[in-house]
Amino acid sequence: MTATDEHRRIFTKHFEVPSVPAVARSQAELVTEQVDAFKSTNVPDVATGELPVAELNMRSHLTAVSTRVLGIRVNTYESTGAGAGTRYLTQWFDQDAPAALGTRDLFDSDEDWAQFKEFVAQAATADPRVFVGSLMDLDDAWLDSVNFDAYGNALVEFDDNSVGPDSAGPIVVKVDAGHVASLLSGFGTLARTAATSPSPRVQLGLLQDRASQAPDGGVAATTPESAPDAGTEPDGAGRNRPAQRAVDCTATKCVALTFDDGPGPKTGKLLDTLREGNAPSTFFVTGPNAKLRPEILARMVAEGHEIGNHTWNHRSLTSLSSAQIQREIDRTNAAITQAIDQPAALMRPPYGAHNSISDRLASTPVILWDVDTLDWKHRNTEKVVDAAISQTTPGSIVLMHDIHSSTVAAVPKILSGLRAKGYTFVTVTELMGDSGLKAGESYARAPQPAKASGAKGAKATR
Repeated sequence: MTATDEHRRIFTKHFEVPSVPAVARSQAELVTEQVDAFKSTNVPDVATGELPVAELNMRSHLTAVSTRVLGIRVNTYESTGAGAGTRYLTQWFDQDAPAALGTRDLFDSDEDWAQFKEFVAQAATADPRVFVGSLMDLDDAWLDSVNFDAYGNALVEFDDNSVGPDSAGPIVVKVDAGHVASLLSGFGTLARTAATSPSPRVQLGLLQDRASQAPDGGVAATTPESAPDAGTEPDGAGRNRPAQRAVDCTATKCVALTFDDGPGPKTGKLLDTLREGNAPSTFFVTGPNAKLRPEILARMVAEGHEIGNHTWNHRSLTSLSSAQIQREIDRTNAAITQAIDQPAALMRPPYGAHNSISDRLASTPVILWDVDTLDWKHRNTEKVVDAAISQTTPGSIVLMHDIHSSTVAAVPKILSGLRAKGYTFVTVTELMGDSGLKAGESYARAPQPAKASGAKGAKATR
C-alpha cells in the first residue's frame, strides 16, 4: 500500500495481508503515527507560509515468511532542519496473534534476553565506529530491529546516530547462530526458520494482483520474453522508444498523460481504459514495483506506452550524494531492463526535486509537469477529472498516480472530456516532436502549437 504527499515530500509503503489482519492494522498505525509526528514538527513558516525542506520516507520489506510467521522490516528515513537519519523497526506477526510482536518476543526467558543483549554488546565493541560507552546499558528500544540471515545469525540494526557518530552510516551487528539458537522462544525459532528457509517461495503481491484482476483480463498474458518489439525504435543513446506516430504537436492540440509510482494493483485496469480510449501515455515506475510486476511493463510497451524511471526508493534526489543518486537510477533501470529488455528513456525525480547533478546523472531527459491533479491529496475522482480537464492547455504534461483507485476511475472521464475539447493523447516523447528531448535537460511542458494563442516556452528551468 503506497501513499505520497508530493508537497511535504512524504512517501510511505506498507503491507496489507488479508489472511493476517494484524499486519494491516499494525503497519497502518505505524505509518499514521510517523506521518502525524512529521507533519506536526514541520509546519509552514508563519511569515511566508512556506514549508521547510524536509522529507519522510517509510518503506516496508518482507524479511521472513511461512504459513505461520511474517517478518516485516520498516526503514524510516527522516530529514529536517535538525538533521537526518534512518530508523529501523522489525514487526513480527504470528498467524494466531492479534497484534504485532517485537524483538523481545523472539527470546524465551528474561535471562535469555539479557544474555542476547550481552552478545550484542560484545559484537558491537569490535566495530570501531561504535561508542563503547553507549553499550554499557543497552536500551531495549535500540534493539527493535533484529532479523536473521540465511545462516541463522541474528542481525541487529541500530538507528542512525544512536550508538555511533552521525557520519558512521548504518551499523549492523551480527550475533552468531550458535549463540542465538538456544536463547530463542518457540515463536523465535519459527521466525528464524521463516527467515532462513522462507516458504512458500512466491511473490505474494503478484499473486494477489492477479487474483484481484481475474477474470476480466486486467493483467495481459504477455511476458517480457514474448512481448513484441515491433512498436519501438532506437534513439540516439541506443534505447528503444515507442515508434513515433504521424502526429504533429506543433500544429495539433496534444497532451501527455503521465502516471507515477506504479505499476500498482489497478494499473492493469488503467491500461484497459487507455487501450479502449486510444490514449498512449507515459508511466514513471519505481524500481520495486517494476520488479514485482514485470508483465505489466511488458504490456505497456506492447500497447504503445512509454516507460520512465522514477527511482528505486522514491527519495528526494537533492538530498542524496552523487553515488546514492546513481544507485537510485541504476537499480530501477536494471528492473526495467529485466522486464522489457531496455532501460527507461526518461526520468522523473520524486517530488520534482532535481538539480544539475541529478539531471546529469539521469543520462536521459528529465520530465516534470505543468498540470498537477493533486490526486495524491484528494483521492477524489471528480476533483481529479476537473483538474485534468480545466488546467490542461496544448502541450501540457499532466501528473497523476496509477497507485490510486480514485485516479484510475477518473481516467475515462478525463479522456472523453479532453477529447471533446479537441486534444490528441501522446507520450512525452511524441509531445516534444521535432524539438526533441536532450539528456540532462528538464522539461515541464512542450511549446503550444502555432494556432494557439499565448504560447509559452517548453523547457523548465533547472
